[in-house]
Amino acid sequence: MDQKIKKEIVKYLKSQRLMTLATCADKPWVATVYFAVDNDLNLYFVSSPKSKHCQDIEKNPKVGVNIADSHTSNSAKKVGVQAQGITTQVKGWERTKVLLKMWHKAAPGMEEVVNVKNMKDKVISSRVYKVTPVYIKFFNQMLFGEDGYRVIEF
Repeated sequence: MDQKIKKEIVKYLKSQRLMTLATCADKPWVATVYFAVDNDLNLYFVSSPKSKHCQDIEKNPKVGVNIADSHTSNSAKKVGVQAQGITTQVKGWERTKVLLKMWHKAAPGMEEVVNVKNMKDKVISSRVYKVTPVYIKFFNQMLFGEDGYRVIEF
């Protein structure tokens, strides 16, 4: 994998907060979730296992994601990520604590509610989920020109 492109993707993803998550068990579904990214391009979101998208993931862990800045004007250079991945619920409280810290940094404001203590005490049902990418299409007309994008397959 081209490390320069990987670094640019991580940089872009860290500048964004919202991800559209597409799932499909019996019928297609989309959800908008706050996310965080690590340096290996794994995406993390927090959601209730009872939600429609997490119920779908239980049946079919293959997902599609889209990340783009919705404030971009039609005439601006396009930048965004489309990806396919495999989603799993993160296991273990220590790992969850580390990932929640990263998630709160990316999407601050819910630290008092979304935390390991509230998960353990069943105050909230939310859990951390990880999307491991298998395919990423990175659009970036500023880097790659007018029709520019790069594809990474894992």
